[in-house]
Amino acid sequence: MSHDVSAEVTTAESFSRARRWFMFVVLMLPYVFYAFLWNTENFLRPYIAESLSLTKTEVSAFYTLQALGALIGAIVLSQLADRFSRRNVYACVTIGFAIAAIGTGYVETYVEALLQRFAMGFFLGGVFGCAVSLYIGWFSPYQRGLLAGVVQLVYNGGDALLSWTGRHFDASSWRTVLELGGMGALIAGIAVFLFLPADRSYRTWGDADRSDAERSSKPDIRELFRHGRWTITIRLALLCGLNFFAFQTFNGWATTYLRETQGYDPDLIGKLMTSLHIGSMLGAIFWGLVGDRFGRRASALGFALSGVFVVLYLFLPPSPVMFAITGFVYGFGLVCTGIWGPYFAELYPENLRATAASIFGWGRIVSLFGALISGAIADSFGLQAAMLTGSVVFFMATLIWWSLPETLGANGHHNAKSDARGKG
Repeated sequence: MSHDVSAEVTTAESFSRARRWFMFVVLMLPYVFYAFLWNTENFLRPYIAESLSLTKTEVSAFYTLQALGALIGAIVLSQLADRFSRRNVYACVTIGFAIAAIGTGYVETYVEALLQRFAMGFFLGGVFGCAVSLYIGWFSPYQRGLLAGVVQLVYNGGDALLSWTGRHFDASSWRTVLELGGMGALIAGIAVFLFLPADRSYRTWGDADRSDAERSSKPDIRELFRHGRWTITIRLALLCGLNFFAFQTFNGWATTYLRETQGYDPDLIGKLMTSLHIGSMLGAIFWGLVGDRFGRRASALGFALSGVFVVLYLFLPPSPVMFAITGFVYGFGLVCTGIWGPYFAELYPENLRATAASIFGWGRIVSLFGALISGAIADSFGLQAAMLTGSVVFFMATLIWWSLPETLGANGHHNAKSDARGKG
């Protein structure tokens, strides 16, 4: 006697609204500390340099080692997530970067600090792909832009938490900042294991429309370059690389610029950087809604906005009020990249979601050299010149983003609109 096996399979569509949002909240806990710890390289840069007696070129190598680790982690960990378990890998990478951060307390030399950054970067590199591949499997495509905005808001919330917490520390106590972030990440990683369902125990949103061949297909990174996808993959990697380079040339030197060029104290620097991150928190929701309403490419306008405000930040008459306002708007535009999570995943088949989202990390190939180039420019021509290059790169990235295909309304996504309205 035959029976309908599919009726026995749990689907994401069958989850209650409350359950899906609870899962999303738990998913975001590691993301807070992912942002907190990743950006310690930028925020603590002047204090690390003073503590270890480093030049600007030497201290910029911390980003290079962290990015190299993240690049390797993005490639390796995302494929493990797609092949085995996205939830389990997500929990493991969170605990991994937590332990690496707590280990900062044993760092005493420049070489040890570089190795610690590489190890922490490896695990941090797996966060984005795992998180994206999980939450887009729980919600309709017409909600994903908003969700991506919330993810970006949480990321910048973690960055703001770093700025607010870090203002109480200096060259003698910078290691404590990483240890605090590591303890929070350790708790978050355990929460993922305890409260998120195993992703092999249910079918993701829209899975009923997939064929058995698609479901049984094993993830293979080479699939990103097959069937005419290679041009999209290359442009996405370049887009991400330009984003990282522009971010590094401005954000990477912002605290150093405010301290060395403007002579501000750690408390004021922390408050000004918090203003920038508050702008990003508000912008995250705005650009997510833009991506859901007008398409994923429309959010590229945020890059152009940031490019303009880099120039204004550096050339308007300096004052704390001016830096707070221009930094706020710069941050507001910068987070247009929040839509990249669902956008990258939507460009490829479901079984490649974590791997596709990991392209975000591939862009670090550019930033590996970009950080060192930026440091060399800062040493030779000054911080203002180094930071100004970010404006040009933001405009280049805007054009590349606009050349990519739109996914909203494609591949059957329009069929999900009624589901999104009805199920929330």
